Amino acid sequence: MADMEKVRSIMPLTRAMCMYGTSDKEKFYCAYPEYQALRPDTTFFSDFCVADVYGEKAIKDTYKRCFNGWKENVKYFTELVAALNHQLWFWYEAGVEEYAKLYDKLWKEADAYGTEHFKGDDAKHFFSVLD
Repeated sequence: MADMEKVRSIMPLTRAMCMYGTSDKEKFYCAYPEYQALRPDTTFFSDFCVADVYGEKAIKDTYKRCFNGWKENVKYFTELVAALNHQLWFWYEAGVEEYAKLYDKLWKEADAYGTEHFKGDDAKHFFSVLD
């Protein structure tokens, strides 16, 4: 299990709240509507940021709920895979090996599902966003 004091010192809860809440980023999207299409439609990134604070069990539970709830929606599922990949690299660079390995496992599972499951225009969206 990851050293929770190290996790909490690297990734405070305020980071999760600021990433997709009302912030300068939100004001940016309002001021520049042409970038609105780049804004995520889900809260997956912040959901995992919050789960990180509570440990591996919370990360797995968040993943299970996101995966099962959105595996048929290519746009949302693509954002899930991107969020998992982002968290994988964040924790790898921070040196928290337990979290990096967990996110790597979850990312590989979700990516494999998307690769095998989505066809046609859905596959085009999945690969174009994640490539």
